[in-house]
Amino acid sequence: MKFFKTMVALPLIVAFFAVGCAVRQPIQQAFTPTIFNSDDYVSAIDNFLIILDASSSMDDIYNGNEKFFTAREIVKHLSQTLPELNQNAGLRSFGHSRQVSDKLTVLFYGMEKYTREGLKEKSALITVAGGTSPMHKAMTAAIEDLENFSGKTAVVIISDCQEAVGLESPITLKTARELKNQMGQEICFYPVFVGDDEEGMILMEEIAAIGKCGFVTKADKLMTGIGMGQFVEDIFLTEKPLTEKPIVEAPPPAPEAVPPPEVVKVWVVDETHFDFDKIIIKPAGFEFLDKVVNVLIARPDLFVKIQGHTDSIGTRKYNDTLSMRRAEAVKAYLADKGIDENRISCEGFGFSKPVASNKTDKGRALNRRVELFPVTK
Repeated sequence: MKFFKTMVALPLIVAFFAVGCAVRQPIQQAFTPTIFNSDDYVSAIDNFLIILDASSSMDDIYNGNEKFFTAREIVKHLSQTLPELNQNAGLRSFGHSRQVSDKLTVLFYGMEKYTREGLKEKSALITVAGGTSPMHKAMTAAIEDLENFSGKTAVVIISDCQEAVGLESPITLKTARELKNQMGQEICFYPVFVGDDEEGMILMEEIAAIGKCGFVTKADKLMTGIGMGQFVEDIFLTEKPLTEKPIVEAPPPAPEAVPPPEVVKVWVVDETHFDFDKIIIKPAGFEFLDKVVNVLIARPDLFVKIQGHTDSIGTRKYNDTLSMRRAEAVKAYLADKGIDENRISCEGFGFSKPVASNKTDKGRALNRRVELFPVTK
C-alpha cells in the first residue's frame, strides 16, 4: 500500500517541480539591433564602464522576467549595437552569488579596448544573482578602474537600487561624488533602472544629477532594438560630417552689440525642457536658460526666486520632492553659468498651485513647470 501511494505521489511531485521551473524560464523578446556603420560615426566618448547589479533582489520578477536576466540582456544588446570605435571599456559587477564569485565586486572585463565579442563573452560569466548589494563598493572600485584614463567617460549603472536605498544611499552618493571629483567635467552617469520602486528611481536620478550631464533610462526601453539604438546614439556616438570642406580663414566679423533679453515678470521652464517625471534638464532648455543667464549678468541688481510645480499624478510627498529637485536643478544650471548662488532661492510647491485643471492632459502639462521670478532687493 505504501509503495502504491509513493508511486502515485512521485509523478505529482515531478509535475510540481516541472511547473515551478517552467514559471522561472525567461521570456525571450525579439531583438533586432540598430546597425551603426563605423564609417559614418566617431565615438563621442573615450571610455565607458558598465556597473552591473547581480545582488539577490535582482532575482525578483519584473515584467515577467528576473530583473537580473533583463540586466544581462541589456549588456548583450549594447554589445550587439555599439560599433568598435577605439573606445576603452570595462564591465564590473557587484553583489553576486558565490557560484560566480565570493568577492563583493569584480571587474570581469577591461579596462581595455572595446570589442563587441569581448564584452559579450565576459558578461556571460556572470551567470546568476544572489548576494548582497554593496553598490558603493563597486563605485569605489570604479575610482581605481578609471584612475589612469582621461577624456570623456560614461558610467552605465544597471540596477534596481533595492538594497542601496536607505542606510546605504548616502555612502552610494558619496562615492559617486568622489568619482565625479576624480574625473571632473569629463564623466557622466547614465543609470539604467530595472524595476518600479519609487525610492530606487529617486536614487538613480540623484546619481545622474551628480554627473550634471547624464540621465536615467528605464530598462524596458533598452529591450527593443529601437530603444537601445537611441540610447547608444545619445551617449556613445557622434555622426561624421557628410563632406569635409577645406578650411578657409576669413576675417572675423565685426562684433555686434546684442542687447540682453528684456526682464519679464516670470520665466517659465515648462515640460518641454524636462522629460516626464525627471529632474535632468533637456538640451532644449539650455538655450532658454542661457537667455535668463544673460539678463542676470547684465542686471547684477536682480535676484531670482525659483519655484517648482507638478501635476497631481502621484503622492503629495513625492511631488513636493520632485518640484523642489527640479527647482534645484535649474539653480545648479544658473550657478554653473556664473550666477552667484546667493542671488538664487528655491521653493517646491508640488501640485498645490496649479495654473490649469489636472483633469486633462493639456492642463496637467501646463502644471508641470518651474517658474523663475526676477526681483530686486
